Amino acid sequence: MEFSEKKDYYDAAMRQIKGDSWSLSAYGYLKSNEEWIGRYEDFLKGSKSLPLLYDPFFKKIFNPVERRNRLSELVSCLLGQKVTVLEVFPNEDSQFLGVMIIMDMVVMMSDGSIANIEIQKISYDFQAERISCYSADLVLRQYKMITGNREIGDAGGLRGSMNVTSKPSYKDMRPVHTIILFENSSSSLISEVDEALYFHVGKTKFNTGIKINLLQDYVLVSLDTFKKYRYSDIRKGRTEVTEYDYDRTQYSEKQVTEKMKLDRLKFLSLFVAETPEEIEQLIEIFPDLESVRLDINEYLERPKEVLSMFSEALRILDRNTAELMVDRMKDEIDELKVQAEENRARLEEKDSQLEEKDAEIPLLYDEGWHGSNYKNSTWWQRSGAFLRLKTAELGYTLPKSVTQKLRLKTVRFFVSGTNLLTFAKDVKLWDPEINSTDGRGYPLMRTANFGVNINF
Repeated sequence: MEFSEKKDYYDAAMRQIKGDSWSLSAYGYLKSNEEWIGRYEDFLKGSKSLPLLYDPFFKKIFNPVERRNRLSELVSCLLGQKVTVLEVFPNEDSQFLGVMIIMDMVVMMSDGSIANIEIQKISYDFQAERISCYSADLVLRQYKMITGNREIGDAGGLRGSMNVTSKPSYKDMRPVHTIILFENSSSSLISEVDEALYFHVGKTKFNTGIKINLLQDYVLVSLDTFKKYRYSDIRKGRTEVTEYDYDRTQYSEKQVTEKMKLDRLKFLSLFVAETPEEIEQLIEIFPDLESVRLDINEYLERPKEVLSMFSEALRILDRNTAELMVDRMKDEIDELKVQAEENRARLEEKDSQLEEKDAEIPLLYDEGWHGSNYKNSTWWQRSGAFLRLKTAELGYTLPKSVTQKLRLKTVRFFVSGTNLLTFAKDVKLWDPEINSTDGRGYPLMRTANFGVNINF
């Protein structure tokens, strides 16, 4: 079904929604977010495509049962090696160090390796730590499976694919891949080499150059960077693979095919495309995207189902946003606690200094003229040494060549002053020359004179 053929589709879809109580409730929830109700209605009107970067839509278009080949192509081009998806793990929450970890899609390949495909809508704090936890969870999942602590469909089979013996060992472990697609990248994902680099592959390397194939590797894709620097060229048909799209140091040349390189451009372009017109452009460049367009158009016939998908996507986003806010509030509270502790330490230090000062100052109490207020104390003694610029005068006489033209004998300009500068180490509050121990008395005046002497 073409979008152009459904000019009245929006009205028909709204009649279906208004005729169903659940749909009305979901529609009301969606209306709580202006951006999201706009996205849904734009899809019904044919001006926007499905937002594939949201979990419900991603799982529909890359359905592991109905679209296993499409999902295998996606994982292959991202990993840089030909893989076949055998099975998708149930989307269960897992615990890692007491923290709930919710993964978008975890798949097992024919070689027994596991990949987690994550789509990040929010630029989370502590991204490196979060990604590391995802990867660690994959390792633990696989270890539990090969040791028989967790069963996953024997038909298709992990134990068969991995040739796990009756006595599992570490040699039965296979690689785990953490794939993160970032819609909005943080500053940490901007390359210091070139800000236009959008595809980042990470593996552990040792400083001595020893080659040990550790299980964990990472693929981080900055979709916003891809859209900013590469997408417009692809829409114009410029699909030549550049150094931004493929780095020979990332993968083995024997594993990566030209199809994988083009598939990567195809799928990343599909993820950032927003309108049906953009998808039409991409189909001209990548004809096999026609099947994706057909899958998307099918949902035009099911507005209530699409409404459910939008509602679920908004619910997930609201949950993740709330979790992010809670994490940041916890961080702020921790920072306030640290500041409070620092302030307390500074106050204790000042109190200690005041106590030391109190010990030096003589106790004051009233006993008339014989009390401590009137006793001599070294506390008040100050050095009377000082250095003073008492007088100074500067003068300048005009040269005769000038005064003769003015028909004058001499012309002299001068400036003079007294008590201009005083340097005293301990006496700060009054003049050291007034000969007073309490500062009572007028200080010596500072004077300045300006003048000119003219002789005719």
